[in-house]
Amino acid sequence: MKLLLKRLQEDWPSWLALSFFALLPFSRLAEIPLSIFALSLPFLARSAENRERIRRVAIIAVPIFLCFWIPMVASSFDSYMPQKSWTSSLAALRFLAAALSLSVLLRAESARWRVIRWTSFLLVFWAVDGFVQLIFGVDLFGIAMNPDRLNAMFVQKYQFFGPTLAMLSPLLLEHARRHWPAWAWVGSFTLILGAVLIAGMRAGWLTMGLVLLVYMWLMTRRENRELRKVSLSIPVFVVTAIIGSYLVSPLFQARLEQSLIVTEGSHEAISLASNLRMPIFRTSLVMYEAHPINGVGVRAFPRAYMEYAAPDDPHIRNSGGKSGATHAHNLVLEVMADTGSIGLICLFAGFWLVLRLWRSMTPSRRNEAFPFALALALMLFPLNSHFALYGTYMSSLIWMLFGLWAACIDNKPV
Repeated sequence: MKLLLKRLQEDWPSWLALSFFALLPFSRLAEIPLSIFALSLPFLARSAENRERIRRVAIIAVPIFLCFWIPMVASSFDSYMPQKSWTSSLAALRFLAAALSLSVLLRAESARWRVIRWTSFLLVFWAVDGFVQLIFGVDLFGIAMNPDRLNAMFVQKYQFFGPTLAMLSPLLLEHARRHWPAWAWVGSFTLILGAVLIAGMRAGWLTMGLVLLVYMWLMTRRENRELRKVSLSIPVFVVTAIIGSYLVSPLFQARLEQSLIVTEGSHEAISLASNLRMPIFRTSLVMYEAHPINGVGVRAFPRAYMEYAAPDDPHIRNSGGKSGATHAHNLVLEVMADTGSIGLICLFAGFWLVLRLWRSMTPSRRNEAFPFALALALMLFPLNSHFALYGTYMSSLIWMLFGLWAACIDNKPV
């Protein structure tokens, strides 16, 4: 019993970080572990060793965070929803505190890999649970499939299932690449790819395409020579997964057929293929033109949309005139509409700082940080459809992953 209590005392940060990922499907419950990390910062700072660690990481992390936070504050002064914007801006400070705490509590490599290992098992379970729901109509917990999309444990938030699997897949794939047999890596990739395909969210499909490109490049490196032979079978497994998903998933069939409409080339075809995203993109640009300095306000997009959308906007029409789009569905357009040129400049500055951070790390620390850095790159890839950047789900996930990356900075043996 004493040994168990000692292990829990040493390993609780890893299990708390794991609980964040495990609670993602359940509304805002993932806020609990993130908030605990944030509230831990003052207590950690009581130690001189921890204060020095926090100081070293903060020199790097704070400028990156300010590129995210300053536009939020600037947009709040004349926001269409000032209370919402100010609340979101002030509440965002918890992300920085949580990231700094993670950099201290998970600075041991063994602690981070414990998080990766168990998150890998979690992702495999989510994928299997999705297939069970597709085959039987209910998942392992009796959750019925949403009429619009496969949802598994994400219930009403079905749109998060496929893209979340895809964005977090580097954690599973890196664990498999480094610790499992070569065939298990291919099996893991095929399982996640299949689950993302049947989930029916095209943002997840594009993300998995990016994952495939990254790992095809990685296979050229010397340390992956054992995987290289097995990787030759990847195209076969990819084609098999696509054909199998098409045959067994009506959702995948419908989304693929809708996507192929874009080949017609007309404006209407492109709009339909993009799931009526084009009116949202145009309205986002109109918002930016009307508020080029600091935008319409963080999280104020829905209210501003009602004013700037075209009279025949399909989203407003489909809601009976009660509401429109909730966010821009694109990282760059959301930043432009919500936070204006200030946000756009800070976005590019943030990307530059993150790239500089990556280049400044030694090869061994890059190797440690790679799963988290790749997951962040997939989340923030600007040419994909996105969840709301300033929404709780996306922001929490970004800063949790950044905190795990920050734990690799200037790492010392623990």
